[in-house]
Amino acid sequence: MKIIKTIVVILFIFQSTCSFAQDVSFYIQIEDPEIIPEVTKDENSDVLKVKAKKADLNILYNKYKIKEFEKAFPTAITPSLKNVYRLKCNDEKLVKELKENYKDKIPRLSYVGEPMLTYEPNDYGLAARQSYLDLINVKPAWDIVLGLPKIDIAISDTNFDLNHEDLNMTLFSGSNSGSYYHGTFVAGLVGAVTDNNVGIASVGFDTHLVVTSNYSDDNEVLLLAQAGYRVINCSWETHCTFDSIRNDLYNEIRNDWNAIVVFGAGNADWRHCGNNNPAYPGAYSSNIAVTSVGHIFNVGTQGSPSNNWKDVHEEVIGDSLSAHKHHPTIDICAPGYNVTSTDFSGSGGLNSGNYGNGWGTSFAAPQVSATVGLILSINPCLSANEAVNILLNTTDNSIYSITENAPYIGRLGTGRLDVTAAVTAAAESATTYLQNQTLSGNQSIESNFAIHAIGNVTVSSDANINLTTRKEVVLNGPFVVTTGATFSTNVDVNNVISCN
Repeated sequence: MKIIKTIVVILFIFQSTCSFAQDVSFYIQIEDPEIIPEVTKDENSDVLKVKAKKADLNILYNKYKIKEFEKAFPTAITPSLKNVYRLKCNDEKLVKELKENYKDKIPRLSYVGEPMLTYEPNDYGLAARQSYLDLINVKPAWDIVLGLPKIDIAISDTNFDLNHEDLNMTLFSGSNSGSYYHGTFVAGLVGAVTDNNVGIASVGFDTHLVVTSNYSDDNEVLLLAQAGYRVINCSWETHCTFDSIRNDLYNEIRNDWNAIVVFGAGNADWRHCGNNNPAYPGAYSSNIAVTSVGHIFNVGTQGSPSNNWKDVHEEVIGDSLSAHKHHPTIDICAPGYNVTSTDFSGSGGLNSGNYGNGWGTSFAAPQVSATVGLILSINPCLSANEAVNILLNTTDNSIYSITENAPYIGRLGTGRLDVTAAVTAAAESATTYLQNQTLSGNQSIESNFAIHAIGNVTVSSDANINLTTRKEVVLNGPFVVTTGATFSTNVDVNNVISCN
């Protein structure tokens, strides 16, 4: 616990003092090539030598210690992002002077912001429990996806215990040195290895994880999407106001790279922009923002204090400040108070063993990421928008009928995550139905999940028909194969189905 508290304090100090002495980073869109300087590295320090073509701009740059000046998103394809640079210096006054003197040449300029993990340390001494999996209705979903290969899920977070007994992870990038707690905990909630007689189960069941410790880096998220990872979990936030540059970036990630980025919506205090305010990048419309509900006790259970009621947004009932983020930009909610996951192995972790308990939307988000991973594992042909529609249209919106949630109507997304409902809808989207038809000629009928003949299907005498799928072929009568026809089925979880 002391380790994570120290990290939080350091981040707090960075946020409260950056305008005086700390380095500051910002994105700057430059349309005039005359403003783009030549940049060389000083071999004796981390300060860059910056030489602009315009004399007055050169004087301005040299007033400050420039430590970074490079294209922010060098692989982006959105035109408005191609001329965005990331500039890091020792004083935010440079930003103000650029705005004042070159506002016609620099259409957009915004602070990158310091990262704040959507995590709150709390009581890690409780016995391990997984009632959150019961609440989100995960067990029937496992029956549906059992045996199907799972897509890899990417995680951008702090460092990870790559040798944890219950995790299957590969490092994408980053030094992975430092505190392992937060990243390891998030990873377990996405994909702790399940049905292995070790540790805990996870929504992702047997999902392979690709992780990067370059967390809070917008460009790293873009690179993960460009590398082909369709689900990216980011349990962090960086800023409290809308920024058109990053909005463009996450639009590109969703629309051009077909990837879904899931964020913790933020927690309860001003460090997370306040309960009632949006926190970004999660609040951008292209991303999925996840907030918390309880999962342990039935509604009405009394205690001292009464807390952690199932599907209730406030952890301590009647105390709005105990609730995590609530805002119209939130998309969905999942258990986020006192959930169990993998901890940094051994005595170096926050708990005495390899598992512990955590609080925060950081830990609600990975349950959603894992569910999106299952949706796309069942039907890889879904677009990002289609998969998100399945996720959000299958939530349990009865949470809004709970009296204690009345103050938060419309501020907890479409409802609470229901894994089985989402997975069932994904299976439906990947099932082909045959009914009231005659199959003739040479046909290969393919479907990612199943093919069901549900009545009055005839295979004509001249036909050569093959049904190829990954989970099951069900032939309900009447199903007639005429003499002389060739009919076969090919059911294999490893079949590769083309997306038309």
